[in-house]
Amino acid sequence: MSALGPRQGYVELLDRHPAVLANLIRLCARGELLAELLLSQPELLTSLASPASLAPRKGEAAFRAALARALAPAVGPAEAGERLRRDAQAEQLGIVWRYLFGVTTLEQYAREMTALAEAALGVAWLSATAAEALRRPLPTVPAVIVGLGKLGGRELTAGSDLDLFVVYGAEDDLAHAFYAAAVERLSRLLGDITAAGVVFPVDLRLRPGSTGSGLASSVAALERYHQDWGDLWERQALTRARLVGGDPGRGERSLGRRVRAALTRIVYGGALPRSDLKQIVELRQRMEVELGRETPGRLHVKYGRGGIVDVEFLVQALQLVHGRAHPSVRRPGTPDALRALAQAGLLASDDARALAEHHRALRQVSLALRLFGARPQDTLDLAGPLPARVAKSLDYPDREAFLRDYRRRADAVRAIWERVLRG
Repeated sequence: MSALGPRQGYVELLDRHPAVLANLIRLCARGELLAELLLSQPELLTSLASPASLAPRKGEAAFRAALARALAPAVGPAEAGERLRRDAQAEQLGIVWRYLFGVTTLEQYAREMTALAEAALGVAWLSATAAEALRRPLPTVPAVIVGLGKLGGRELTAGSDLDLFVVYGAEDDLAHAFYAAAVERLSRLLGDITAAGVVFPVDLRLRPGSTGSGLASSVAALERYHQDWGDLWERQALTRARLVGGDPGRGERSLGRRVRAALTRIVYGGALPRSDLKQIVELRQRMEVELGRETPGRLHVKYGRGGIVDVEFLVQALQLVHGRAHPSVRRPGTPDALRALAQAGLLASDDARALAEHHRALRQVSLALRLFGARPQDTLDLAGPLPARVAKSLDYPDREAFLRDYRRRADAVRAIWERVLRG
């Protein structure tokens, strides 16, 4: 409590409301990430006493309404940014809070977090384009925001980056300059870290051309890049592409249809040669060695053997192989894609069910590690206290039972990977 500053009001709050104290203990026991949030915004303590904090939001519209107040025209830019960070952090606390209390499932939690991110993108994009329009003319062509990764798949979790890029309607130097500047503003507004925290970190490295290109591109430039220079891994990343925002009322829907059609041509327009499938397998192997770096005393839930990326890469490889002939498997979310692949007869039903179950369990472990502040993220140091803490948070009887189950799942995922992609 000493870290909260003047303590009397908080002590009285906890004394008057024993439920708040019980909830505070429960929340802090589930992870340093939540405790740090409360230290930065102690006023959120009062929300722990409110039954409304356990009432699920109704989706992006409700989140957008809550966040839009922070960016009201009467509020200055600096204050607006701080308000947006505080409000977004409060909403994230509520989302995690509901999950920890069992009000929402893992899937509902991820969809709530994704809806919050899309709402934040919506209000921040309006703010960024309005601010840029004070410096230069607003383009006549609209733009849309394309989400990738966990954002595209509606699988966001605490601390997730927003992988995205921006596409505008027609090739135009003025539009390019305007939207590139707006993207920069958007990235700062959402991703800058201050005493009030951060809204969501923004990652623009998956945009066409990555760090060597502009911050926004036209539809034609997007297709031209992938036709002439795009790598296979970039095509693979686009299996998770989904439109997540844009310029409402300025032709956004028409542009959205064009962008979806362009993405479909890029990802599913051509067959996947056997050599490309081999390249995906080799890339996964390099990631396991270079990013997973597992040892007998260290596991990596995302990049390690039988980890989350095994499931995601297997799904994406099958989508690239079969998506041209089977439109039903073109799903950005991993669980949805697994179901679609099984229903189309392209993946054995038993394998699809097993992969979905293991993917879900691994995501739960990943979320627990993030809440406990594991560094690096998704890393499980077996010599430290984390295995026992994660085991308890996921209702395993003890550390050993958790690790046995984890290794069993990793073995099962890798066995399916080997059979499907190497068999």
